[in-house]
Amino acid sequence: MTTEDEAEAFARACGALLVKSLERTRSFAEGVEDFRKLEVEFLARVGDDDVAVREIPRRIAEHILLLAHEKHPPFEVCREAWNDLVRLGFSSIETECWKTRAYGDCCAYDERPDEGLVVLDPLITKLERLLEDARGTGTEYPARFYEHELEDLGNLRDVLEAQKRGEVVPWQDTRREDEAAPPITPEEEQADALYDEFRKAHHAVFKTYGKSLDRSFADVEADYRRVEAEFVARAGEGEAFEACVLDIGAKTAEAILMAACSLRAPFQACRDAWEEFVRVGQDESWMYPEMYVKVCLRSNEPEAGLAVVEPWIADIERKLQASKEPLRPPGETSVELNHQLEELHELRDKFMAMRTGSAPST
Repeated sequence: MTTEDEAEAFARACGALLVKSLERTRSFAEGVEDFRKLEVEFLARVGDDDVAVREIPRRIAEHILLLAHEKHPPFEVCREAWNDLVRLGFSSIETECWKTRAYGDCCAYDERPDEGLVVLDPLITKLERLLEDARGTGTEYPARFYEHELEDLGNLRDVLEAQKRGEVVPWQDTRREDEAAPPITPEEEQADALYDEFRKAHHAVFKTYGKSLDRSFADVEADYRRVEAEFVARAGEGEAFEACVLDIGAKTAEAILMAACSLRAPFQACRDAWEEFVRVGQDESWMYPEMYVKVCLRSNEPEAGLAVVEPWIADIERKLQASKEPLRPPGETSVELNHQLEELHELRDKFMAMRTGSAPST
């Protein structure tokens, strides 16, 4: 980009447009049209800056491939988006891995294993060579990144190879199954529209404190509760609305826990938020327990922290064992799990030392 300001403006515009384009009611074609307009606008703004003239179309192509991955247009359209990105080139090995995985997923969705394998196999070979070169350098990164990507892309390759053998992979979504599914009912459409509206109101609350962190937790919690109550009251009857209400409750619990931890609410408020999250939350990532554990650490609450960390360690050890199985569902790689296990052992040592009043061993 010509200036850092232009680069930042372009990144913000792409991010905002991606959020808009991924809305349930927006089509892939509408998203592509908007991104092409953005491309024209910024190319005009940067003039004859050679770097920007190369980088803007590349970034646009990356976003269009992401849209294709999420919106599932016909496979030929996905392939065209991939070929466009390949023509423009990848900005880094990280981007090459992420975008190749996205296209490989598209191939698996449309049960085109040969077309997926033809892009995955050379990248896996390249990563194996890079990993060999990185070993022995004494630096954790990029070797750990290569190991993670090799495992993750290897799992996707296993899926494609199973498809090539004519096997059904139970967890793999396919266009054929989606098209055979019964059409969405009017009740489900209404419930989806209600949840879309809820998410916008919910995000508006986050924006009131997300950057400045200058609001009180009590006020933020009250706003989240108000939005939750409004949309629960608007929900209709039937299974679709029952599921929608559960989703609204889960999203609210997750948001209140995040607010309690980030706004440094009193520990009891954080504990209450955590207990509600455990009851109704749906997010299975490490983000929320990690937030709460850090609160326990700074609040000198070893028992509360250990009550989360110890079963968490056991869960990761179980996942590590499962990660050795061939053709397994997508999830954390053993590289991620081992790294998280190391961090959890360190946290457990700190809580145990806090419990006894001694310094943790190093």
